Amino acid sequence: MKISIVTPSFKRLDYFEATIDSIVNQEGDFELEYIVQDGGGDERIASFLERKATQIKLKNKKVDFKYFIEKDDGMYSAINRAFARSTGDILAWLNTDDMYHPFALSTVHEVFSKNEDVDWITGIPNSYNMRGQRVGFDSFPNSYSRKFIRAGYYDVQNLDCGLNWIQQESTFWRRSLWNKAGPLNENLKLAADFHLWQRFAKYTDLVKVYSFLGGFRNHDNQLTNAPEKYKSEMPIVHVPAGLRELKMALDTEHNAKEKYLAFSDESMQRLTERFGLLRKDLCGRIVKWSHEKNEWQVFWEVIQ
Repeated sequence: MKISIVTPSFKRLDYFEATIDSIVNQEGDFELEYIVQDGGGDERIASFLERKATQIKLKNKKVDFKYFIEKDDGMYSAINRAFARSTGDILAWLNTDDMYHPFALSTVHEVFSKNEDVDWITGIPNSYNMRGQRVGFDSFPNSYSRKFIRAGYYDVQNLDCGLNWIQQESTFWRRSLWNKAGPLNENLKLAADFHLWQRFAKYTDLVKVYSFLGGFRNHDNQLTNAPEKYKSEMPIVHVPAGLRELKMALDTEHNAKEKYLAFSDESMQRLTERFGLLRKDLCGRIVKWSHEKNEWQVFWEVIQ
């Protein structure tokens, strides 16, 4: 199985080397293709990429590293171009300030190779500081509802419902899914990933892997420091009040058992009447490591 990772680049060197190293130093029984698509206009970037290509070739011949320097129409234009050039079975992109965790791609490879019905995965959302130290993570949601992704509910504005954002840095998918739902909308500048997830959910569910795969680096000079611009590219979404009420019910000590028992066939009518939600809307697939069987296994889990 071949994994293709893409990085769009444009006049940014501050964290770029750490990003590249986190990709090309991955270990595992898979082929790795890594493509940097640079927008040009900066000789420092050209010299840097030439140097890194030489280093990678000398140190790790297993990595098929290539870079292209040409004018594009922005980040999503660059990503689309690179994916069109890629040849891997599994796809993802990582920006020039973010990083993968050690052995992330071996986990990705094992999950996809052993589960043919899994087309799209994401890890535990987490972040790095400016020094590259992991400084935070979010344990929720437990799993992702396909219906809720299509509806656009997964957004930081809905944290009180347990509906966290889908972290792009931790997300991977099969080329077959990209061929159905891609490419990225190049008219957008910041939120094309959000809209891509909605299109993916038309065809398949998002499976959460209980592992750290990729991380988002927080620093002062990043595109996502413009929340109002990002929000302007998001659809207007009204989350049902029942979701907030349901999360409160499941979070209380009195209703701790309801998290698992309320989704039985016997209680579904009561749950549907109380919250106006269906069982299939509130469950999703997850992947956890089984110490007993020594492998990654797929389970069903309540989203909250």
